[in-house]
Amino acid sequence: MSETLTHLTRSGLDLHIAVILAEAANTAYKPGIMIRAWAASHGFGSQCTPFDHDNIQGFWCVKDDVALLSFRGTSNPGQWIRDLRLIPIGHPWGSVHAGFKGGIELAEPDMQAFQETAKNAKHVWVTGHSLGGALAVLAAARLRQAGLNPFTYTYGQPRVGLSGFAERFESELPERLIRFINQSDIVPRVPPGLLYRHFGIVKTIRSNSADDSFGLESFGSGTEGALVDEEQPALTEEEFAALQAQLAEPGVESFEGALPWISDHSMTEYLRLLTGIRDA
Repeated sequence: MSETLTHLTRSGLDLHIAVILAEAANTAYKPGIMIRAWAASHGFGSQCTPFDHDNIQGFWCVKDDVALLSFRGTSNPGQWIRDLRLIPIGHPWGSVHAGFKGGIELAEPDMQAFQETAKNAKHVWVTGHSLGGALAVLAAARLRQAGLNPFTYTYGQPRVGLSGFAERFESELPERLIRFINQSDIVPRVPPGLLYRHFGIVKTIRSNSADDSFGLESFGSGTEGALVDEEQPALTEEEFAALQAQLAEPGVESFEGALPWISDHSMTEYLRLLTGIRDA
């Protein structure tokens, strides 16, 4: 484990780390026995703890000088977007989405356990996909408040907080958040409007399969695609209302694959494309 996750000693993108943490984010969706098997195969042995607090799920592992915390996304992203509200709430670093803050508070028992166990680690990694990416960002802020200095990699992460939180995060953890967006993935474009802000280093995956339903172009010439430094615009409130209405239509019960411009959100697709880009 130390030879794979701890060799990154500078700020910035590392594709090897990106793929390993994508594996961790993908593994967070699996049963506990498979989570422990993945952790053991990456050098943690039996030192891995899956958790589930009212559907806030993930796992954490600590061994020697390496600590890893991974959050899974919601089991039904379509329903999550359909029911998403835009309410911000106070945070020590500013204002954040109330639902995301509530989620990390539900995971408090494991946040405390991870923080205590990881306090002497030289390399602390936090990751997550979709809603799990938002939780990972708030977890990183919590760990920083406790004196840790984590690196955070997220995949298909929604906007987490308002300008004050964004600026404080970048001040406290400069260049230590890397966000991946896969082509036309719609989740990084919510919550809509100008109130919520993205921050950190953004890397967008482009390939021939990109959809332009919301004004995005198709890029790339190979199956694996390429990474570009490009941020997606937030959905307008009108686009978001149309999206929620579409997801409420009869028969649209599953997020991934139900709508063509939304299928890029799949964590398995993030992992497949990033692995191909790394190997190329």
